[in-house]
Amino acid sequence: MEKCTFCVQRIEEKKIHARNEGRPIKDGEIQTACQQSCPANAIIFGDMTDLASMVNENKKNGRDYLLLEELNTKPAVSYLAKVSNREETKEEH
Repeated sequence: MEKCTFCVQRIEEKKIHARNEGRPIKDGEIQTACQQSCPANAIIFGDMTDLASMVNENKKNGRDYLLLEELNTKPAVSYLAKVSNREETKEEH
């Protein structure tokens, strides 16, 4: 078992490739190893400064939380809470 490096080698490879082509990195272009191998597509990696990115879209749904946020650690990794026992709605399907 190795410590997670957030696949820095993959990030650097895509940065160099995009720089050589004279373009910015596209949202979703970089995939970490765990993201690539996750069958449920439960891992999203992206640019938090890009307001239109998939990462920010997922943060808007209200289920995200940060570990130890109350200690002002400013974590870069957020998690989505599991949804259970939803309130029943009167809407028909």
